Amino acid sequence: MTVNVVSNNGSSGIPPLVFIGGGNMASALIKGCEKKNFVSKNNIVVSVQTEKSAEKWRKQGYENVFTNTLEMLEKYPTAVYILCVKPQVFEEVVSSWPVNSRPKFILSVMAGVPLKTLSGKVSFSRQQNLNSFYFFFQLPFVSGNTTIIRLMPNVASSIGAGASTMCYERNSTIENQEIYIKYARDFAECVGTVEIIPERCFNPAMAIGGSSPAWTFMYIESLADGAVAQGLGRSEAKRLAAQAVLGAAQMVLDSESGFDIETQHFGLLKDKVCSPGGTTIEGVRTLEKNGFRSAVMEAVIAASSKADDMAKATAK
Repeated sequence: MTVNVVSNNGSSGIPPLVFIGGGNMASALIKGCEKKNFVSKNNIVVSVQTEKSAEKWRKQGYENVFTNTLEMLEKYPTAVYILCVKPQVFEEVVSSWPVNSRPKFILSVMAGVPLKTLSGKVSFSRQQNLNSFYFFFQLPFVSGNTTIIRLMPNVASSIGAGASTMCYERNSTIENQEIYIKYARDFAECVGTVEIIPERCFNPAMAIGGSSPAWTFMYIESLADGAVAQGLGRSEAKRLAAQAVLGAAQMVLDSESGFDIETQHFGLLKDKVCSPGGTTIEGVRTLEKNGFRSAVMEAVIAASSKADDMAKATAK
């Protein structure tokens, strides 16, 4: 795959991908992009906090690894910048960025930091209703000609099966914005699927795309535990539970199953499995009795509300 992005000096080509942050999500994105030939190792730049982390990257064949963010940014003034750090270290990232830098394209993979915080005039904010203080500063290098895109992949991106969410503010006055948007989408599709949505829907989408794998792992574990309690071996129970969940998801997404996700209700698939007076409908009855659907809905709402609180704190 060949990707051309217009650089800061007006030329086009394949710019470096500069990752500010080298944690698990950065690793998943980088490996996915490499597998799809979206980018090569020598065109990847990573900044990390410790020399120990830097050495781990170097052992994997990455040469452009830094522990000094300012040094890295000064060496790569023209690049695709990917903010892949936790929100609580964002202030450190901002303070390390050369103020005379004027990047054209930034991808943010930070939860709870909205576009208006990344591009607006926010001095600082005290995080309320949480145990710690987070400080968010306006990016000193953002101009009216900077395209900023929020992207939230999930853990399955590490195997190319991620469900990512993406949003941005369309602005006809920004040069080459459509090119950057396409680039971001191609980038996200290296590690799975991507849904482009309005930012007002970003947090609930992030809850089901980003957080739900943890809940799904809990569900698979619970399925296996139930079978083990009835005498099935642990290994067999885990494999059966995981495959059953995988197969059910594929039936929802694959039109060859006869299900149309755009027009049909999930209940149609459920009803096909529930024979009258059978074991499955008895399990459905028990799940409903114990508030299964309500518990899942509340988990999504809780995760989305938490992200809302984080975003509100950055805007004050």
